[in-house]
Amino acid sequence: MNLAIRHARILTEDKDQTIIEDGALVIEDQTIAFIGPDAMLPVQFTSFEMLDCTDCMVLPSLINCHTHTGMVAFRSLGDDIADRLRRFLLPLERSCMTEALASASASLAIAEMQLAGIGCAVDMYFYESAIAQKASEMGFRLFGGETIMEDSPCNSKNAEQGLIYAEGLRESEKGNPYYQTVYAPHAPYSVSSSTLTTIHEESHKHQAKWTMHLSEMDFELEQFASQYKMTPIAYLESLGILDDHLIAVHCIHTTDDDLALLAKHKTTVVHCPGANAKAGKGVARIYDMLQMNIPVCLGTDGPSSGNTLDLFTQMKMCAILQKNAHKDRTLLKAREVVPMVTSIAAKALGMEDHLGSLQEGKQADILVLGLDAPNTTPCFDPYSVLVYSAGVQNVRHLFTRGEWVVRDQLLTKCNLLTIRKEFLKVAQPFFAEAKKRL
Repeated sequence: MNLAIRHARILTEDKDQTIIEDGALVIEDQTIAFIGPDAMLPVQFTSFEMLDCTDCMVLPSLINCHTHTGMVAFRSLGDDIADRLRRFLLPLERSCMTEALASASASLAIAEMQLAGIGCAVDMYFYESAIAQKASEMGFRLFGGETIMEDSPCNSKNAEQGLIYAEGLRESEKGNPYYQTVYAPHAPYSVSSSTLTTIHEESHKHQAKWTMHLSEMDFELEQFASQYKMTPIAYLESLGILDDHLIAVHCIHTTDDDLALLAKHKTTVVHCPGANAKAGKGVARIYDMLQMNIPVCLGTDGPSSGNTLDLFTQMKMCAILQKNAHKDRTLLKAREVVPMVTSIAAKALGMEDHLGSLQEGKQADILVLGLDAPNTTPCFDPYSVLVYSAGVQNVRHLFTRGEWVVRDQLLTKCNLLTIRKEFLKVAQPFFAEAKKRL
């Protein structure tokens, strides 16, 4: 694609968080060929197709660092019921989750994310090769990991089979610019130390990231205190596997020593404030982590946990929950939150040379947000509008690798009605079994 985006307010998200008023950005094929003031647009680009972005904000497309796309079928099921995991999630995964259902769920999840300005996500679920295929078809960047558990409820009977499946996922990377494999053990309480050590070794062997839920559950903390006399984070340190390849999800319950270990190993933390608050799990120590230079990104969690795959909600909740916890409206400013879904997220994935900021030579992964709606007017501070005011309704365009995947608030590579119809058809056996448990 050759396109000149003109007259926009551009948030570059470079290291200085440069803002360009009345800016221009040129997409040439898959990359950014020019970015700067519109008055300085080189003459050779003036013949390109033009997208007038007056009254728009342009920024890097958002990156969701933790979700479970295959779990759309669980959305709104037993939300306010105790012991939801054992009553609904695990039994239904064992009895009803199929490759077709995971794939159909992922199609809806990806569509939802694209319409919310998200161009890339870290996903962990089952039947991940089918999900990777859907992502590629829809022009969506996916860092996908097959969930590995010792007692797996889905397409692998045990962790050994899960590892074999995970290795097979690497074939999905070949010739596929939209997909990269991550290793995805479920949690330290559901995966053995030997399996965790193997996954750690494989991640280094293949220079891949690995991700897991960590220090999330009350019973997890109690189990490790009783069994090992240490926290889950200290447990990973004792195994010699806590490192900068790990993308640690949640980390709600952390001690000062835990934070010191995360900082020492430059381990990335993914904060999912919406899902955490909805489940009553508490507020992670995000401000303290940032003070210790621990990389923090944001995730939506799955559609069964946070219900919506929307990073605008996560940005707002991240900021206001930290302010509330510390009773200080001045800390964790909006300008500090936006990098968690752009530049910091790209670095956590090892993609900082390609994604996360708008700079010449980088991939054209771009979000155009309208500023002409009531909820974004006026715009004294674009970062404040982005974090505290904006929502999915303001997403106007989304580009991934220079391709227009959302145009004028409509998906370009698929039909949303068709995706929803297919999902509802495939999900009927699941719905029937779920209703028996209500």
